[in-house]
Amino acid sequence: MNPFVRLWSLKRITKRGRLTSCLILIALVMAPLVCALIFSDSMMEGITSKYIYLSDGHLQMEGIRLDEFNSKVLPSVSPGMIYSADEVTTGYALMYSATGTSSVMIKGVSDSYFNELRMQQVSFDYNTEESTSSIRSISISAATAKKLQVGLGDRLALMIVPDNPDKVLRPVLVRIDAIFRSGYDQLDELICFLDLSYAQELYAEKSSTSIEILVTPEYMENLGAVEEKLGWTHDVTEWSEHNVSVYENFVTSRQMILIILLLVVVVAAFYTASVAQQMIQDDIQEIAMVKLIGASDTLVRRSAFISVYTVTLAGMVLGIILGLIIGSNLGPILSLLSSMGLDSLTFYLLDFSITVPWLYIAVISACLMLISFIAIQIALGKTRRITPIRLFTSL
Repeated sequence: MNPFVRLWSLKRITKRGRLTSCLILIALVMAPLVCALIFSDSMMEGITSKYIYLSDGHLQMEGIRLDEFNSKVLPSVSPGMIYSADEVTTGYALMYSATGTSSVMIKGVSDSYFNELRMQQVSFDYNTEESTSSIRSISISAATAKKLQVGLGDRLALMIVPDNPDKVLRPVLVRIDAIFRSGYDQLDELICFLDLSYAQELYAEKSSTSIEILVTPEYMENLGAVEEKLGWTHDVTEWSEHNVSVYENFVTSRQMILIILLLVVVVAAFYTASVAQQMIQDDIQEIAMVKLIGASDTLVRRSAFISVYTVTLAGMVLGIILGLIIGSNLGPILSLLSSMGLDSLTFYLLDFSITVPWLYIAVISACLMLISFIAIQIALGKTRRITPIRLFTSL
């Protein structure tokens, strides 16, 4: 680097004033942007996990029982693809208590359904009182229990919606032996769990039974490869096909969040251009002086550009570091919000693992660098009009 460019750039960087305010502003812009990306992406990933592990699995194979799946389908799958496969019977019912009603999806599952991965997504409170009654037990969510004003040991009436149009509505009585919480009430209040054998008595049609498949972590981002191996015998669907509106909302939300954040970055980038322009305006005499002693316009522009762009990059890096620190420690804040029990928070999942969306952070950083580069270069074009004669006209 030319000694003049290096020394003059260093002088401007270390000089207090607009460059310092530029660094602080860029840092204060990037930090909340990174926090917002971490929060939104982590929450969406958390909600996706709730739907996968508690509602539909990664994949579903319709109209097949577990013994048939194990004997005919599973041998065709490569080892290490499937984490678990569980037989599930689903149907719909109206749930009645003394004070309210709720429409729910009944899921009949076996004891092995709640494996280690699923238990990471949900917690249970169990009824410890022994009962000699022949009434079947049911597991409902804390959100449904609150809505119906019931608790462990209470009884509920279920009006079973038949899976065969030739059958009539059938009422049954059940006892609440477990209450579960996943942290996402919007999903919790839609589902409840029965014993698999009892659910198959209530929903006897073969179409009501399916195999719910969880894949291993290596194939979570490549469900198509597993689906191709499984789909030669029965129709296989992904979780997103069962929750189209949820999946599309996630995709749209990610896109809108990224667009909004990019607009904020554009504004911040043009602020750096205004800083460069003002710096030239403040240093007209100095620029005229160095041109008088032989410095070219290219050297002047290069030194000014390096000064502003270096401070912009420093502010960006500082903001990203601050955002990562704050975003990675959102747990206590979210726990506090969750414990407040505000109704407006039920639409959000506040208990989730923090994931850092490195790709989105890289996209926003690259946009800031590119737009700042172009905007600063345009702003510094004014240096061409500064000539040594300015020294005399400014006297």
